[in-house]
Amino acid sequence: MGHAVFLWFVVIILFSLLMLLAVMYMLAKFNRLFKSIIKNELLRKNIVVWLIAACLIFSVSPTTHDFDAAVQKHRLLQYYLFVCMMVTLEALFVFNVSRITIGYLRRKKISFRTRMAMILLTIIVANMIMGIPINFLGNTVAGRKPFDNIEFTLLFNFYIVCMAGLVYITMSFVDVERQKKLNEKELEVSRLQALKTKAELDALHSKINPHFLYNALNSIADLSITDGRKARKMTIALADLFRYSINYSNHNYSTIKEELEMTEVYLEIEKIRFEDKLTYSLSSADDVNHYLIPRFMLQPIVENAVKHGLKATGKMTQIDVAVKNGSGSLQIDVIDNGPAFPDELMPGYGVKSVYDKLDLLFPGTYEIHFTNQPQKKVSILIHKLIKNEPAV
Repeated sequence: MGHAVFLWFVVIILFSLLMLLAVMYMLAKFNRLFKSIIKNELLRKNIVVWLIAACLIFSVSPTTHDFDAAVQKHRLLQYYLFVCMMVTLEALFVFNVSRITIGYLRRKKISFRTRMAMILLTIIVANMIMGIPINFLGNTVAGRKPFDNIEFTLLFNFYIVCMAGLVYITMSFVDVERQKKLNEKELEVSRLQALKTKAELDALHSKINPHFLYNALNSIADLSITDGRKARKMTIALADLFRYSINYSNHNYSTIKEELEMTEVYLEIEKIRFEDKLTYSLSSADDVNHYLIPRFMLQPIVENAVKHGLKATGKMTQIDVAVKNGSGSLQIDVIDNGPAFPDELMPGYGVKSVYDKLDLLFPGTYEIHFTNQPQKKVSILIHKLIKNEPAV
């Protein structure tokens, strides 16, 4: 007899532990459990809540007087069916009332502590409200007085819901802390990415073709002897170009108007050097002057035209730069009468820097086309239009 009681006691303990492990597992997988089977989120969560509540009740039911009575009368199945009914009524009522409260509180600007306190209070009150009719029903079925042992029932329910509420608060706190750390990491990654982009752009801005600088300085030295006025004009133009490249405002963008002005400064320097062998024109539609493009984007393209046209052939070179709004895209054309582009064009340093800047500031929203017919032309299309605003 003693061995049978001991064995029964061991079975009860193991059963309770198994139920508690099942509860812990379902709490950990609450948002993902049965997700592939049940598509309706509300239905799925109600089922999981019912299972959690059932496991909690089943884990403690062997210690109750009603359980012993059911075993002795061989009515264990009826007992568990009745327990399941009570669990369904109470768990689903408490869960859905709490769910509505949580949804309402999330829209309110209140502190985490206040929100958790109100949720815990809601769980307790809802459970107490439902506990009274369930106690009445249970006593009626068991043949006891309607409100017999109501104090114990309410106290037991209070203990259970407090534990459930504390588990919810703990899980919410862990989620908040995890999200906070994740947001901090994302912010740090964004900051590092921005610093990396800025460093790359600064490096691109600072790289003016050293051959151009060398030739310009040599031209100034020669002109200082033969034509002081032209030397002064070229020196001022070169100073303007370098002041623009220094980028005191620390902006990665310039307006179309500013870029055209600096491109004209560059072309004026080259025109002084080569005199009547270079002519140029720059034009833009009035409705595009306020749009932003990467700093020093036009100058490398124009310099490329001078290098492969005038410098390579020594013949009269005409360069025309036109900017217009091409059906919701910014279209920039650089046209010259120099030698045609080769079939397999390998971008040099200048053109490569233009690609790099556009990749950093307009990723996936630009096109560059090199054509020889009907005229030799470099066309840059920027599909993302950015207006000149102080925040940029």
